[in-house]
Amino acid sequence: MKTVVSIQSQLVFGYAGNSAAVPVLQSAGLTVYPVPTTLLSNTPHYPEWACLPVRAEDVRALCAGLSQRVAAQELDVVLTGWMGSAAIVREVAQWLKELKRLHPGLLYVCDPVMGDAQKGLYVDAACAQAIADELVPLADVLTPNTFELQRLVPEPAGLAGRMAVLSGERQRVVVVSSVEDDQGGIINVVGRGGQAWQVRTPRLAVDLSGTGDVMTARFLVSLLRGAELDRALADAVSGVYAVIELAAATDAHEMPLTQAMPAIQTPTRRFPATPRPS
Repeated sequence: MKTVVSIQSQLVFGYAGNSAAVPVLQSAGLTVYPVPTTLLSNTPHYPEWACLPVRAEDVRALCAGLSQRVAAQELDVVLTGWMGSAAIVREVAQWLKELKRLHPGLLYVCDPVMGDAQKGLYVDAACAQAIADELVPLADVLTPNTFELQRLVPEPAGLAGRMAVLSGERQRVVVVSSVEDDQGGIINVVGRGGQAWQVRTPRLAVDLSGTGDVMTARFLVSLLRGAELDRALADAVSGVYAVIELAAATDAHEMPLTQAMPAIQTPTRRFPATPRPS
């Protein structure tokens, strides 16, 4: 059984961060050790919300405590998402470096959560810079949206060029979500080195938190099952579309994650991955 450490935000109500990713990973049969970077009553897009801040030293203590129970060699993946502060980023990066020293085969999946095109940054500038400087260089798989990709790689212009730069000499896997489609849909792209594939879906008039967290988790599930990149992207996008489609049909304001979980893991409607034109 594969094991994943998931270091992200956590909610009481709703689905985002660990509250979205952990159920997807666990329902696929993975052992998950969630480490919270903040505790929220709900996402801040509601008028009222409460927050229990998590300090950098808290994250350090939780990671150190996990290391006392589970050896680095017993971990398969570390997944990171929303960080909250530059200090937390530095603590996580230090722990990751130690894990990789002890277990070079550890896979690190970095969702560099910084913001999006509609809202701009939703972490402070220091945190965003720390993610770019401390976490991104350690990653084996990166899952930015188009806004985050542009911040990480301002030049050259164009999606293909930026993905190639981010993939780099290590041939890292890069998954880019929320790519605008001139046909009115949404495109998600995966690439490594000079190769890239895309999955196009219709655009649904639903604005939900946490869909990116579900997509990264579902992509990871397929990778751990040995899927090729194009198949892993198709699995993830089709699974996320299933939960968005159910939310649209039921007029839900949060992802109906539990109800949609069978379709997230085994989508009944599949969207194929095709080679992306260069």
